[in-house]
Amino acid sequence: MKKVSTLFLAVLLVFSFSFVSHGTEPTTEQETTEHPETTEYVDNPNHEPDIVSDAAIVMDASTGQVLYEKNSEMGKYPASITKIITVLIALEHDVDLDQKVTMSENAIWGIERSSTNIGLDVGEEVTVRDLLYATMVNSANECAYAVAELVAGDVESFAKLMNKKAKELGCKHTHFVTPNGLHDDDHYTTAYDMALITQAAIKNDQFREIAGTVNYTIPPTNLKDEERPLWTGTKMINPASPYYYEDCEGGKNGYTTDANNTLVTFAKKDGLELICVVLDCDGLKYTYTDTRALYNYCYNNFMYFYPISDFSFQKEQNENSENNLILDNYYKSLNHEMIDLTVDTNYHMLIHKTVDTTKIEKEVVLYDSVTDNSLGEIDFLYEGEIIGKTPITSTTPSLESQISKSTQLEEKLPFFERHKNFRIVLIVVVVSLIVIAILVTFINSLIQTKKRNDRRRRYTDFRKNNRRRRRDDHLHF
Repeated sequence: MKKVSTLFLAVLLVFSFSFVSHGTEPTTEQETTEHPETTEYVDNPNHEPDIVSDAAIVMDASTGQVLYEKNSEMGKYPASITKIITVLIALEHDVDLDQKVTMSENAIWGIERSSTNIGLDVGEEVTVRDLLYATMVNSANECAYAVAELVAGDVESFAKLMNKKAKELGCKHTHFVTPNGLHDDDHYTTAYDMALITQAAIKNDQFREIAGTVNYTIPPTNLKDEERPLWTGTKMINPASPYYYEDCEGGKNGYTTDANNTLVTFAKKDGLELICVVLDCDGLKYTYTDTRALYNYCYNNFMYFYPISDFSFQKEQNENSENNLILDNYYKSLNHEMIDLTVDTNYHMLIHKTVDTTKIEKEVVLYDSVTDNSLGEIDFLYEGEIIGKTPITSTTPSLESQISKSTQLEEKLPFFERHKNFRIVLIVVVVSLIVIAILVTFINSLIQTKKRNDRRRRYTDFRKNNRRRRRDDHLHF
């Protein structure tokens, strides 16, 4: 009887669970355990995708303009994407890629043995090139450590270089402790700051080459007879991967239990190069599906617009007499031969595809003085708001120095040559003084003549009077 009761209870429990699973709506608890998925809105490409990553950003590599962001200023642990700035700093220190480096005990044993490495040993000799490729391609933590020692002597000194570089690039919420990204509570960044770092890194051609490498082979060393073939951990650049994205040029992935999955990539399509950063992503595959969805969204909705591809100052003057007058006045204000004004006709702006480009207006602004060879700017306005600007420069080499030289030459001229107005005033004054002097002399001459005449008259009168008295005296006697 006991066995029957037990069997009956088991059947009842199975029936009960079946009823709950299939006969009712999912509970709240069941909903929260269901893993989110990357969601693209194919029928509405203007709709931003829903992503799994807790923080993300897409930035235009050329202008730094942000096209998409999610918690982009929230502090996160970066994990191995830290190695981007590590390799960048090494390259900026002009390291000799063929230089042999001997692996130190600190580099080998200063990392967790369970973390990503390529099995180098203390005393093993590899080139700097091997270290940099292993750091980026295979995410080798001991190699990143060795790079730090090579550049700065030790990890602590290298961390100072990392933080200094991050600050120079405009990072405001970033602090680095390790060159490889192994966890430290004081080692953090944001999606926006990582985009700034990557923007600087991809300006370096050597970095681009390393970050875009699918596989690399380290040759035999003094301690190992076999080659070490390395394969990229950034699956979006590997054609053999299901996450391959043909427009992706390179990148770096990362993972620690505290950071979760992280990924930085850069891609280019139709001339538009974008940087995508995803942080704190629950699931490696979602870093790729999130990134793909964000790229698709941005490339579907944004484009480069070239507002002055056919611009010329001659055409501008012919169309606008006011600009002609401005230019004439500007030319006359310079104390040297007339100059040619020029602009970058390849200048471009990143705009949403819904923007009516026919309503984008341009305004030519010329400065009163020359600074860094810049004579003015062209402002671009849309609905009254400035959405872009590009400088007006000169084809005359070192225009500012020439103007300065012209000013110096002018200062060497005689005073009256440099101050023509003053010379005119002085001439007027001198002529006036001469005229006054002549008048004074003439008047004085008249006065002196009158005095002489008066003296002569008095003298004549005196003599006459004397003769008269003598005559009278003679008659009296």
